[in-house]
Amino acid sequence: SAAEGTRYAVLNIRASSPTAVAQIESSITHLGFATFSLIDVTRNLRTFFAIFDMFLGIFGSLALAVASLGIINTLVMAILERRREIGVLKALGAEDRDVRQLFFAEAGVMGLAGGLFGVLLGWAIGRAIQFATMIYLKRQGMNPPNIWSVPWWLVLGAIVFAVVVSLASGIYPASRAARLDPVEALRYE
Repeated sequence: SAAEGTRYAVLNIRASSPTAVAQIESSITHLGFATFSLIDVTRNLRTFFAIFDMFLGIFGSLALAVASLGIINTLVMAILERRREIGVLKALGAEDRDVRQLFFAEAGVMGLAGGLFGVLLGWAIGRAIQFATMIYLKRQGMNPPNIWSVPWWLVLGAIVFAVVVSLASGIYPASRAARLDPVEALRYE
C-alpha cells in the first residue's frame, strides 16, 4: 500500500574504501538491519585457513619426528650390521672423526635423496591437482587460471631442510659408530 512505502529485500552499498566497510556495517547494524560484506567472507576464510595451517603444521611436525626417528633407526642398524667394517677401519688407522664423518655423510645423502624424492612427489601431486582443476573448470564453461606455482626458493629450501634434518638425526648414530672399540667390533659377528 502507499502508506507503507516501497520495500526492498536487499540494498547494495558500495564503500569508497575497504577500511570504511566496518564503520558502514556497524551503522547499518545499529539501525536494525542485517549486513553482509566480502570482508566478512574473507575474515571467515582467513580463520579457516589459519586453523587448516595449524593442523598441517601439527601433521608436518609429526611426520618430521617420524622421519627423524626412521633416519636414526636406519643408521643405528647400519652400525650394527657394519660393526666389523668399522672395526677394520679403526684397526687400519681410521680415527673416530673419520668414522663419524662417514656416517654423517650417509645421513646427509639420505636427507638429500629424501628431499629430492619429496620435491618430485609434491610437484607431481601439484600438477595432478592443477590438471584436475583445469578439466573441472573447462566443463563448467570457465577459463581455468593457472593455480599451480612452485618457486625455486621453495624447492631449494625443502631440499636443504631435508638435508639439515637428516644431518641432525645422524649426529647420535655417527657418534655411536665413532666410539666403537675396534677389538670388540672385530670380535662381533
